[in-house]
Amino acid sequence: MRLLVDSHTLVWAMLKDHRLSNRARRAFMPDSDELHVSFVSLWELSIKITIGKLRTLGSSISYLRDECREYGINLIPLRFNHILRVESLPLHHRDPFDRLLVAQALEEDLAILSSDRLLHQYSAKIVW
Repeated sequence: MRLLVDSHTLVWAMLKDHRLSNRARRAFMPDSDELHVSFVSLWELSIKITIGKLRTLGSSISYLRDECREYGINLIPLRFNHILRVESLPLHHRDPFDRLLVAQALEEDLAILSSDRLLHQYSAKIVW
């Protein structure tokens, strides 16, 4: 399955956090799902690292980028069609990062790997 990994899911996977679902844990195993991470998620996590909310990840987003490469996770840039898609989304969720993830998932035909229940209000497929 082609999955767009939500920010918290990526962090939990890298930290081997107990909150990661069994399905999500399997997604990070070799020869499992095709994983994708958005530059939008890296941007969000970079902000959290900078303000001290994610000290467990070190002092730079470079760590997560390198981990993505090691896991064979594809990085998805933000494109104009993703921004256009956000304009047409209902306002179920006010978090701009999550709204961009939903738009990217819809535009790129990806399911979102996330525990965020608010995302279920959109037409994107959510896997957890």
